[in-house]
Amino acid sequence: MRSGLRSEDLLSALPDPVAALLLQVGRVATQQGVALHLVGGPVRDLLLERPLVDVDLVVDTDPRPLADAVVAAGSAEGLRVVAHDRFGTLRIESPEARLDIARMRHETYDHPGALPRVEPGGLEQDVRRRDFGINALVASLDLERPGRALEIIDLEGGLADLERRRLRILHPRSFHDDPTRIWRAARLGARLGFSLDRRSRGALRDALRDGAFGAVSGERWRRELQLSFDEAHRGVQVGRVLRPLS
Repeated sequence: MRSGLRSEDLLSALPDPVAALLLQVGRVATQQGVALHLVGGPVRDLLLERPLVDVDLVVDTDPRPLADAVVAAGSAEGLRVVAHDRFGTLRIESPEARLDIARMRHETYDHPGALPRVEPGGLEQDVRRRDFGINALVASLDLERPGRALEIIDLEGGLADLERRRLRILHPRSFHDDPTRIWRAARLGARLGFSLDRRSRGALRDALRDGAFGAVSGERWRRELQLSFDEAHRGVQVGRVLRPLS
């Protein structure tokens, strides 16, 4: 596992159009005094020295002014903002690149399988709403100084999980809150060669016993199945994804 990450490691791991867009976001963020944090899968994959395609950022304020300023700067042809106001997230995208920015948030669930209710929150709350320890890692970005080491923020033991090659949920009712996380576990397990730890497997059995999976709509299950077949683009056979679910 890689250590001593720098901003230039992130930029060199991304396709050129995505790296250029990220640099523009970084410049505008500096002008606006907005702190950028790389979060989740991109941090995980950087540490594992795996290729990156997308970037997921979080900020502690409404990301729309930042995104609008990036588009107004005209850094790429066809650049636009696609907002998902319900979840406090948006995407800056062009025909060649996309970059997701979300406001740090706290989530609650009205009942098992429901879509979350979202409220603004801090970094600690944002980290602890995530699915697995390896997806709760955060890197503070300083794109103006590419040679400077990135600070890795690990509030949930994600680095130890990477070392042990394990998928570990962050609270006992994680699969109750969002049963589709079992599909994510299957995809990540097949892609990375990781497996659920004992406590997480017990939580999964509890969710199955309590009927949590019946609360998820057919459309959400269809989407998870499609994402599982899409793993073929990463060189992962779909049978390896589906086997733990059978």
